[in-house]
Amino acid sequence: MTKDRSSPAAVLMANQLSKRNEVRTRWKKDAKDLLVAHEFALSAIYRAIDRFSGRKFDPRGPSVEGRMSLTAQFLQGVEPCEVAISEGLYSQAAALLKQEIETIEAMHEFVQGTRREGRTPRIGGRLAGWGPIYGDMNAIAHVSRRDITLQLVHVELGDLAAPSLVPVYNYELAKLMYGLHVFMIFDIARLNHDLFQELYGEGLDEEELRWLFAATRILKDAGAVIPVETPTSS
Repeated sequence: MTKDRSSPAAVLMANQLSKRNEVRTRWKKDAKDLLVAHEFALSAIYRAIDRFSGRKFDPRGPSVEGRMSLTAQFLQGVEPCEVAISEGLYSQAAALLKQEIETIEAMHEFVQGTRREGRTPRIGGRLAGWGPIYGDMNAIAHVSRRDITLQLVHVELGDLAAPSLVPVYNYELAKLMYGLHVFMIFDIARLNHDLFQELYGEGLDEEELRWLFAATRILKDAGAVIPVETPTSS
């Protein structure tokens, strides 16, 4: 390639990035307080972890270590999941959401003493009734249903219709996925609330619980997802 010409790969990547930025701008406008709910839920769990960081505790077997490791793994993936949803990468977002659901269930299995090494967590323990949603995320992530795949990338321009190589904005799907993502952060916070009480005799404080309550209220008002009750302080 000459210096004054971009490679086809560079053009494709630039076009995709431009479209992702456009989708994010549209989503930011449409999402409204859902973005605030995300910030509140994430702030609650991170502030709590930061408060307890450095405190000594008595090791209590693989359950504690396992739950801490899963929490760290979950939080490391929050940013790419949020980006994938907000920028129209819904297939990739579904794979990340599927992993978040499995992480929640794995943490629950550690609590119940039923966690088995090398096994995918059984969906329906802590997240009873979430099987259909998990199934939908699985279908999107594994491109196992042609109708869903076409919906995610199909565009129409006049008489022309074809798959798009750049993200296609889908408000309803983004709302569903974002609400699910925020709820998973909320539930990670609840699980760590219980873990901190087990280790230190105290969990999330009043300010952190207020953030969680505010996040769940926003989700309910937006009709994004109906979460369980917020934990109470010790």
